[in-house]
Amino acid sequence: MELTRWSVVEQNTDKQVLRDRVIEHNVRVIAKYYLRATIQQLTRLLELSADEVETFISKAVVSGTIYARIDRPAGIVTFAQPREGEEQLNAWASDVNKLLSLVEKTTHLISKEEIVNKIARAI
Repeated sequence: MELTRWSVVEQNTDKQVLRDRVIEHNVRVIAKYYLRATIQQLTRLLELSADEVETFISKAVVSGTIYARIDRPAGIVTFAQPREGEEQLNAWASDVNKLLSLVEKTTHLISKEEIVNKIARAI
């Protein structure tokens, strides 16, 4: 009788450990693919209460598994690490260069279309 009771306890703790590991894995996957998420979204994705979500995210941050910041009043979790100044400026410069390239291509295509229209009118 005593042995049966202990095996049930062990099975329950094993199930709890497995559940916790699965949730920790899911938190890592969410942190990898999302930059920001609301607590409500995370409760739906993880099928947990808001307190449990916050607890699992906090444990993952403390252990160094993920980076996250929780804004409790707004209910938003940010998983993206803030960029340093030089890195941010390089990203902006790259974005500006891409934008200028698109503007240049667009003006070239507009000029080309105008020339084609002038030739079509002349014929």
